[in-house]
Amino acid sequence: MNIEPSPWFLGRARRETPRFRLFCLPFAGGNASFYTSWQAVIDPAIDVVPVQLPGHGGRIREAPLETMDEMADGLADAMVRRLDLPYAVFGHSMGALLAFETLRRLRARGALMPAALFVSARRAPHLPPSRPPLHVLSDAELVGELRALNGTLDVVLGDRELLDLLLPVIRADLTAVETYRFREILPFNFPIHAFGGSADSIAEDALQAWSRHATSGFSMRLFPGDHFYLNDHRLSVLLALGSLCPVTVGNGDP
Repeated sequence: MNIEPSPWFLGRARRETPRFRLFCLPFAGGNASFYTSWQAVIDPAIDVVPVQLPGHGGRIREAPLETMDEMADGLADAMVRRLDLPYAVFGHSMGALLAFETLRRLRARGALMPAALFVSARRAPHLPPSRPPLHVLSDAELVGELRALNGTLDVVLGDRELLDLLLPVIRADLTAVETYRFREILPFNFPIHAFGGSADSIAEDALQAWSRHATSGFSMRLFPGDHFYLNDHRLSVLLALGSLCPVTVGNGDP
């Protein structure tokens, strides 16, 4: 398969020939650069592919998307051109929901399905919201919520000019998540692995509820930390991901 560059994926030069791909989907307000350091740590046979949404990072001049359907439709269009290798999908928070909806679309197209779906710090999609919506808050209230989540640097939250750029993107992402409506579907026939922080507000049973959407296995693992446990436990997370990604299925010609 001839793979052309896409604004949806952050490209990098690689020395190794990958046997497996790991698509990494961002949290609300996050961008692909969050995952760029993962490639140096994870099994070199795994090609880490960070996903960049419109309005984020290098796509800052594009209007951010405000519905989960728009995000999933666009990402499915881009991903279907990169399924020349066995793959898995990792999504943190909003990214977990986006991964779920994107894979629904890819399945409907008859595309290659992943070896596994990794969902992180996100309630199962069929569960009702556990808190009032954040996207309707004032800027000051929203900044306070972001500070409590511990995922945005204080230097960013204290920079008014930078916030003027970032808040509309974060608000658009939150709108997409908080206006999402689950539609019942058949479970996936690949395993789902749920990760979370032991001190996160996401309850264990809300993570466990992802098991409803998988018929080929489910596991759950908690790491020390809050909603952004990934920041402090990157190595442990990547070791877990590497152990659960069946890279050997990619041996030989793709």
